[in-house]
Amino acid sequence: MSLQAKILNLLSGINDPTVRMDIASTINYLFSIYTSGRANEDEIRDSLYEIFLDVISGTHPELTEEEVRKKSRMMVEEFMRAFKLESTMKRMLSRFGRRAGLPF
Repeated sequence: MSLQAKILNLLSGINDPTVRMDIASTINYLFSIYTSGRANEDEIRDSLYEIFLDVISGTHPELTEEEVRKKSRMMVEEFMRAFKLESTMKRMLSRFGRRAGLPF
């Protein structure tokens, strides 16, 4: 699943458009920082974890604190995989462009 699809999935339980935009912008900003190398992976993980804790605890009040932490850790791993995949693709496309014969 792409990074944008993951973000939309995360935001599905939030109705306020301002909050949705703030969360999406923050995650995209973290991705930008990650791809530029201005922050190390641990700093990005910590920031994502804080975001996910807030979002999950707000959208799933029925979960216990431990369940929220566990789900947040899982989501951090999912998003970091998406960050790595998309940043690799971005670097490859910037290096090879259309010469690689890729359909996108």
